[in-house]
Amino acid sequence: MDVTAEGGTLATNNDPSLTEIQWRVHKVGDIVKVSNELRDDAPAIEALLRILFGVAIAAKEEYFVLRGMGVGMPLGVLNSPCAVAQTTITDNVFAYLDALTMISRFHSYVRPGRFVMHPSVFPDIGTWEIGTAGAGAPKIADLGYGAPIFSEHMPQANGDDVILGDFGAYLFFDRQGLTIDFSEHAYFGTDQVGWRFKERLDGQPWLKGAVTLADPTGSYTVSPFVYHDD
Repeated sequence: MDVTAEGGTLATNNDPSLTEIQWRVHKVGDIVKVSNELRDDAPAIEALLRILFGVAIAAKEEYFVLRGMGVGMPLGVLNSPCAVAQTTITDNVFAYLDALTMISRFHSYVRPGRFVMHPSVFPDIGTWEIGTAGAGAPKIADLGYGAPIFSEHMPQANGDDVILGDFGAYLFFDRQGLTIDFSEHAYFGTDQVGWRFKERLDGQPWLKGAVTLADPTGSYTVSPFVYHDD
């Protein structure tokens, strides 16, 4: 975008380059069988299973968003070409300076950022508050991104274990929500009944790559997804 004098012609050489997002819908689900004896003796089993089906699907969705490979499943943040890897300051440690450096490469577009990490990283965060800095030691809450989200689907400590992400920049396509079907005939020979649950979905970040800032050097990249490259 250029400066234009009064009455001058506006520049016409800045048309955006857009691409269509291609969805490849994937089906995820399972079948659970129980004996007719259990069904008769524990009438609440169906209600319990329906709750657990929702928990299982939600966990799988979380895995896809964070770590999906993009082949045969949605594309997750850690495997996305738009994710920025911030090299750790000290090997096998997530330090306060690591968090600050991640923030320096982070750019939100839709929602405020949140730190997402594996529970095994928590002891590293604890050292910020009880370490050599004493009473004035920084806390993760001081960074202004809220309490961290702990996820079992993140890599464990010392292996790309923390993401600072604007998850509004992740497009999740729920083609068909969770459906649950029941059959008392499919396993007639073994005197069992079955529940089938499934969902059809896809997902990917909407950015195709990191964003280069318009500073004079023109080489500083930022992203809505920055991870601790340990």
